[in-house]
Amino acid sequence: MKNTTTKIIILVFLFSVFGITLTNFDCIRTEEKFPKSISEKIDHHIKKYVEKDHYQGTVIVAKEGKAIHKSAYGYSNREEKIKNTIETQFLIGSLTKSFVAVTVMQLVEKEILDLHAPIQSYIPNLKNELSEHLTLHILLKHQSGLSPHLERITNFENKDVSSQEIIQIINTSSLSFSPSTQYQYSNLNYTLSAIAVENATGKNFADVLQEYTFDPLQMNNSGVERIANRPKNRAKGYHKKAFGIENDENIVSYALGSGDIYSTVEDLLKWDQALYQNTLLSNKSKALLFKGENSEFGNYGYGFRIHEYQRGRNKGKKGILTRHGGTMDGFMSNLHRYTDDRLTVIILGNIRPFPIRNMTFELKEIALGLEANERNRTKFE
Repeated sequence: MKNTTTKIIILVFLFSVFGITLTNFDCIRTEEKFPKSISEKIDHHIKKYVEKDHYQGTVIVAKEGKAIHKSAYGYSNREEKIKNTIETQFLIGSLTKSFVAVTVMQLVEKEILDLHAPIQSYIPNLKNELSEHLTLHILLKHQSGLSPHLERITNFENKDVSSQEIIQIINTSSLSFSPSTQYQYSNLNYTLSAIAVENATGKNFADVLQEYTFDPLQMNNSGVERIANRPKNRAKGYHKKAFGIENDENIVSYALGSGDIYSTVEDLLKWDQALYQNTLLSNKSKALLFKGENSEFGNYGYGFRIHEYQRGRNKGKKGILTRHGGTMDGFMSNLHRYTDDRLTVIILGNIRPFPIRNMTFELKEIALGLEANERNRTKFE
């Protein structure tokens, strides 16, 4: 009993001399719960979007081609409570356009396609009033004057439509301005580019992608979706509405070349890294791919928007960001390539809307060693 009393007196003395209190110990324990590594900080930040915006999907952040964070969130099937995993496949929406642009450039290198040949050379049944002044270059740059969306000129049926049926629908439309004089983002530009690929090769779009990109890069979880061949591991798409979250998906055959690819974050990282090498394209072709226009013409290259971005601390000079994203019924995607830092942020989600651009910027900031909201997003990021 005497020894116990002595120990208590010593502890009280130490607490009083060194200012140590039980509250201090509680603070130490609380601080230990805070994330320390970059991956933990990224995960901690994404979970805020899960709680606030019901985000569900997969994320990969990579430096020099190596993942510094890779994780899945929420459900791939909310009704059956099936969770997303890294292997879950997602429709990537307009990020499909970047794949079309790369494929076109691969065929240009093989002299199967010509960027500046009349589009009539490849799509003879496109009516003259539309095709007369169009080229692949104009289509890839979104300078055609074609209608922005196919749904503006037709009603979608719940079926797989063919390329020829799509041409017949496009032939009912007209141009809103003379080609190459203005910029107007249009899904039809990339649908026609994909059909040109098909006609020039004598193969369907899915088979060309498989041969030229998916097989060489071993992108084994990627492909082109149709109702007849929906991938087994593809997440269901959802839309947040006033009275809850509902299932919501596109009929993707109408999005030929503009939003019909599905993939995973790991497959997309393989593709991203191949664009740093000469695996898919030569340096000459990549220079055209990433040659962005001015802001009046959408900062658009071929299948990518090209911007500046804010680099890390003590990096005065801004870097070059090459990016594209996608939004469609039930899905959102973003792939940002911060090229001067060899940093890649890829976000796939099977719910919309959520602030995917803000989330991308903030994950980039954390990866560069800053706090998520230490700086504001600029107009170019």
